[in-house]
Amino acid sequence: MIRRREFLAAAAAAPAARAQAAPESCDVFVYGSTPGGISAAVEAARRGLKVTLACPKKHLGGMTASGLSTTDAVRPQLFGGLVAEFIAGVRAYYTKELAGRPDELKLTREGWYYEPSVAEMVFTRMVEAEQKMLRWLPGHHLASVRATGRKLAEAELDAPDGARLRIAAKTFIDGAYEGDLAAAADVPYRVGREGKAEHGEPFAGIHYMNWRTGRQILTPDTGEPSPAIQAFCARSIFTGDPARRVPIEKPSTYDAHLQDYLPLLSDFASGRVARWGWGTRLPGRKFQMNGNIEALTSTNLPGASWTWPEAARRHRARLETFHTDHVAGLIWFLQHDARVPAAIRDHMAPLGLHQGEFRDSGHWPWQIYVRQGRRIEGRALVTQHNFTVNPSTRRTPAVAHPVALGEHSFDVHPCHDRRFAVDGFMEGVLWYPKKAFGPAQPGQVPYEAMLPKKLDNLLVPVSLSCTHVAMSVLRMEPVWMTLGQVAGLAAWEARRARTEVAEIDPVPLPAKLLIQVDPYGGPHA
Repeated sequence: MIRRREFLAAAAAAPAARAQAAPESCDVFVYGSTPGGISAAVEAARRGLKVTLACPKKHLGGMTASGLSTTDAVRPQLFGGLVAEFIAGVRAYYTKELAGRPDELKLTREGWYYEPSVAEMVFTRMVEAEQKMLRWLPGHHLASVRATGRKLAEAELDAPDGARLRIAAKTFIDGAYEGDLAAAADVPYRVGREGKAEHGEPFAGIHYMNWRTGRQILTPDTGEPSPAIQAFCARSIFTGDPARRVPIEKPSTYDAHLQDYLPLLSDFASGRVARWGWGTRLPGRKFQMNGNIEALTSTNLPGASWTWPEAARRHRARLETFHTDHVAGLIWFLQHDARVPAAIRDHMAPLGLHQGEFRDSGHWPWQIYVRQGRRIEGRALVTQHNFTVNPSTRRTPAVAHPVALGEHSFDVHPCHDRRFAVDGFMEGVLWYPKKAFGPAQPGQVPYEAMLPKKLDNLLVPVSLSCTHVAMSVLRMEPVWMTLGQVAGLAAWEARRARTEVAEIDPVPLPAKLLIQVDPYGGPHA
């Protein structure tokens, strides 16, 4: 078995030798090594298909391996397949690693909470195990795609060494958060927020919500469509352990970000903000800090995300740096600015980055939290109604070809910054403290939501066809992993039947993967 270091080195070095004029061929081409993309590639490879998995990042795992650390599942028992396998891999690692330390082991919540480095290790092992059929190309950016009629024929990639690599495949799967492969294939898509009137979604459009009561704050423009999408953030890993602590340096762009921090001074003075937490506790004296939907200033950066989904490669790189600098500057401000209350400065002073995480990116996450990207226009559309219980049937709507469950609360971080707050609540937020009892309940996701209307050999399990409100449920990694695994199996079924993924019968797919699609039935119903 190839060691992990050797595997990564070989994956990074191989493209230079492979670059050639004629396209290389495979059965399945997957773009994006997010958990959804990995699941698609691993499932297809396990079925005996030759798979190429390409990713612009140098690491596997997307946000799960870049700071997410807390898998979003209100009802973990509803997930099977590769989701369960990934969690089992995390749990097995910690059971051995933390033997004799029950308090530390408890922090992992049976494998659903983890350090980013552990998540990446588990994903790497999954990909490594399929190396006979699965080739991973890290650091490869999609340059273009070529279609013939209703089918994609090949993708062209920019390799790390500057060479161009062409990949021909029978089936293509877009596993990227942004839907870049689908967009390159001219698949119609949406980015912003639909208005309430378009699909009759009560939570659509410009939206003010008192999340403490679960009620909307009515303003004249509530429900109007908007290009503003929810905030992204750099979900960083911190520690107070002096032996492993990397001090937070003042970023060179600090003055440009200072205007975002200064309003905190009035929050401190008024008592609106009385303390600042280090984040979610993880094993190894680590803490993961996420954006806060209550705080008017946090690691979230509302407004800076709006152009991300359609941005080109270099603009995204600048936006990533901007988000990371925002967090670095915020922590530095809380630690050093004399105007910050002494109690908060003293509390934040020991905090630093952890030297064991993100070793090749200055210990900052190599992937910012892209909470939503493009959403294709597919052969079926998932809306808020898919996750709303019908009083007559006492269940969420059944769909014709269910292949997964959307399982989470409606969850949207602010779309505008604090200047647009009403009564102390930020525009765009959808959030319920008691997620299991909120208006969003588990609902079925149809196979056709992954299928573009005019292409028969492309599946899009991450940037699937849905509204902004529906994406707030679907954007959780276990859902994307499930849809990705279904896409990988669909590629195999299409190959076996000598047809395209648009033509197969998707109904049997979930049962073959032990995936549950009926929230009101038995296991894997």
